[in-house]
Amino acid sequence: MKIPHLALALALSIKGICAPSVPKDEFFKVETLVEGLVDAMEITVLPTGDVFIAERTGALKWYSPKTGETKEIKKFEVSVKTKKGTSRETGLLGITADPNFMKNGWFYVYYSPKSPEVHRLSRFTFSQGKVKDEKRMLEIPQSRKEGVCHEGGSLAFDSKGNLFLSTGDNAAPFPAKGYPPLDERKGHEHENSQRSASNSNDLRGKVLRIRPTANGGYSIPSGNLFAKGTAKTRPEIYAMGCRNPWRIGVDQRTDYLYWGEVGPDARKNTSRGPRGYCEINQAKEPGNFGWPYFVADNQAYARYDFESKKTGDKFIATAPENESRLNTGLKTLPAAQEPLWFQPRSCYCAGPVYYYDDFSNSAAKLPRGLDGCLITYDWNNGRMQLTKLDKEGNMEWKEDWLHSKKFIHPSDVELGPDGSMYVLEYGSKWYNGKNGKLKRVTFTKAGDQVVKNDGLDPRLEGLKKDHPGTQLLAKSTCLSCHQTQEKSVGPSYSDVADLYRDKENAADLLTQKVMKGGVGAWGKVPMPPNPQYNEEQVSQMVDAILSLKPGGHKK
Repeated sequence: MKIPHLALALALSIKGICAPSVPKDEFFKVETLVEGLVDAMEITVLPTGDVFIAERTGALKWYSPKTGETKEIKKFEVSVKTKKGTSRETGLLGITADPNFMKNGWFYVYYSPKSPEVHRLSRFTFSQGKVKDEKRMLEIPQSRKEGVCHEGGSLAFDSKGNLFLSTGDNAAPFPAKGYPPLDERKGHEHENSQRSASNSNDLRGKVLRIRPTANGGYSIPSGNLFAKGTAKTRPEIYAMGCRNPWRIGVDQRTDYLYWGEVGPDARKNTSRGPRGYCEINQAKEPGNFGWPYFVADNQAYARYDFESKKTGDKFIATAPENESRLNTGLKTLPAAQEPLWFQPRSCYCAGPVYYYDDFSNSAAKLPRGLDGCLITYDWNNGRMQLTKLDKEGNMEWKEDWLHSKKFIHPSDVELGPDGSMYVLEYGSKWYNGKNGKLKRVTFTKAGDQVVKNDGLDPRLEGLKKDHPGTQLLAKSTCLSCHQTQEKSVGPSYSDVADLYRDKENAADLLTQKVMKGGVGAWGKVPMPPNPQYNEEQVSQMVDAILSLKPGGHKK
């Protein structure tokens, strides 16, 4: 019997029900292997324990556990963000090794060349410490000049040698104010996800499944969403209806696909539809996962006329229809599928499924208490979760994990050949940060890893540690776009404090700004409203920000 999402959530929240036997944080050691990474995106861990690291700005690096050294092995010439706001999320996006890497040296990369305006999937060969022999497999158009977002880019293999690639909807979400970009007006094509995510004839807003061939091309495995030769469809599509499936994982026993869907920014329900949610999706088989017509447990959005500002009928999950003038695919789409679980908007990502018996008796491997668990993580606040799955892939329980360990914008999680876990940290800044790290998590039976707070999140440097507003900021989605000392997507808190501090009623002005949102004061990127916090909570955050020392950001 299917348990309603609300009932399941209540059941999982009752302490003691299906309680997991997961060791406490004291039993997990976290060590830093590599520091100083720039916009670290994705890793692939080789059977030897060596790690390839992809940096968004184009560097491909190789970490050797034998020497402890990291060196650059290739520099990709990629398109990255400009001062005009183009190429927001392009660059070197994803990497994974071939299942037979130890024999053929092949690995796969998804990147954004400077020209033409596409994302490219290529195969390379690694031999004698050098990267060579590019085989271009697939190119996907990308509207980077219009300031679009959501490019996906994660790569993973299943147990049968099929390669999965995630792609974002390549849309500009900001004009829609947190709701789906469905703008049908001429000149606003890049603000319409119906041309991509819900278009069965377009590879954007999807998870693709292909089978690489020996000559550097690919074939189409049987069982994708649309059979090869079906009119108005692309046979590469495995899952459609995705906004930004930024990180994916594949269960190596069942071949079930998992991905974290980064959700929209709306902070409250309106006539246009529900507030924003992030999803962890599971595809036991191919399907349509709803975007831009549905979110969370198929909560429906309404049709919206951006010219007249009028709201129309809501979309129907059992038979969604893409009526857009930009749609080149099927009008009637497969029924929308619900996610494995969902949470209010943050930035959830999917990692691997861990099986204790799949690894040798290494002292470093994760404990049996994690057996059969999907590992997920939140890029925004760095927190991890464990989702226990039964043999059919159904959720038994879900628990937070390793909250005392500090991960700054984790961008990838992979298992090592010994059953340990590697965590790649993107770093604190959104663009061109230089403090990304590669970390390794191992299990220690002694339970002697002291759990301690070694200071504030570096993104909150300078704020008073014990201030209630600081504690609220540390748990908020604000850290996606802001930090205290340096500009990220939004202004630094130090700059905000300097601007508002001497104004009459500064606290009230800034409190209302945070609650209602706005655009223009610091650039073209809007700050969404934050009705999820009450006025007292926002006032505490604002008080913490305004307590910063004048000019404190200048070093």
